[in-house]
Amino acid sequence: MRMSGISRFVIAFALVAGPAHAAVTVRGAVADDNPRAGWLDRYTEARQGPETVDKVTQTFKVGAQGALDLTNISGDVRVTGGTGNEIKIDATKRVRHRDADEVKRLLNELRVEVSNVNGRVEVRTIYPRRRGDDHGVSARVDYIISVPAGASVATKNISGDITVTGVTGEVRIETISGDLDVSGTPNLAVAKTVSGDVRARDIGGATTLTLGTISGTLVASGLKVRSLECGSVSGDMQLSGLQVERIEAKSVSGNIEFDAPLTRGGRYEFASHSGNIRLTLPPASGFELDATTFSGSIRSDLPVTLRSSTDNQDRRRGPSDRSIRGSYGDGGAVLAIRSFSGSVVILKK
Repeated sequence: MRMSGISRFVIAFALVAGPAHAAVTVRGAVADDNPRAGWLDRYTEARQGPETVDKVTQTFKVGAQGALDLTNISGDVRVTGGTGNEIKIDATKRVRHRDADEVKRLLNELRVEVSNVNGRVEVRTIYPRRRGDDHGVSARVDYIISVPAGASVATKNISGDITVTGVTGEVRIETISGDLDVSGTPNLAVAKTVSGDVRARDIGGATTLTLGTISGTLVASGLKVRSLECGSVSGDMQLSGLQVERIEAKSVSGNIEFDAPLTRGGRYEFASHSGNIRLTLPPASGFELDATTFSGSIRSDLPVTLRSSTDNQDRRRGPSDRSIRGSYGDGGAVLAIRSFSGSVVILKK
C-alpha cells in the first residue's frame, strides 16, 4: 500500500478527556513477544536500523457500557473486557531508521489520536508523511486495550493481528493481513480477514455471525448462535461443537469439516469447488439430504433412505454415487451439500 493512501483513514479529533500520558522512549533492541521473530528482527535491524519505542497510556471513563472504535494501519491489537467503567489504552509506537533525527521525526508524526464523546472512544492511528527519499517507512503501533465487559467494540486493521476476549457487547473486527482470535464474546457479529487465520471460540447469543478469510484457516468451536455464515477461498474450515440452527459454509479450494449435532428444523448448507466436505454426525441427527458432486464421490455411514424417483434409481451407483437425495431418521433438519471435484463423506459419530 502506498503511504499516501493512508490519508483516507485520518480523522482529526479534539481530546475531550485529558490523557494520562506516560511516554518512554527506548533505543536499541527491544524484546518481542513473538519467538519466531528473532532472526527477522536481526535482519530488519541490519537493513533499517534499531527499533525505537514510545509508549503512551490514556484512560477514559465511559460507564458500564461504552464503545470502542479503533482504526489502525500496522500493528497488533488486543482488546480485553473486564470490570469497571473505564477504557484504558496502552499504545506502543515502534519505528526503525538509521538516522537519529529521522527517528525523532517519525515518532512525532506517528500519532495516536483519541476522542471520547458520550462514552464512545474513537482511536485513530496517524502515520508519518512519506518523503521522496524514503524507501518504505518502518512504523507501527501496537495496542493493548481494556474495556468494560459490556462495551461494544469495532476494530479495523490493515496489517496486524486482532485478539478480543471477554467482551459481551457487540464485536466487529476486520483486518487485511493478520490473524483474528476471538473468545468469550457472546455478541460477536463479524470477524473477517483477507490473509490470515480466523479462530472463534465459546461464543453465543448473536443472531447472525459472519466469519471469513481468503487464504487462511477458519476454526470455529463452541458456538451457540442462531445463524452462522462462513467462507474461505484457499483455506480449510473446521466447525465443531456448534449449536446452530442455520449454517452457510462455502469454500473454493479448502476442505470443510463439520462435527456437531443438527437442530430439528435447522438448515445446513455446505459448498466447495475442489475441496472435500466431511461431516461427522451423531446417530440422533435426523435430516433430509440433498448432496451432489460433479467428479467426486459421496459416501454416508448413516443409512439414507433414497427418495422414490427415477432420477435416484438411474444415477445410483453404490458408494461412489455423485447424487444422493433422501432422508435419515426423522428428517428433522435439511442438509444441502454441493461439491464440484471434491468428495462428500458423512460419518457416524
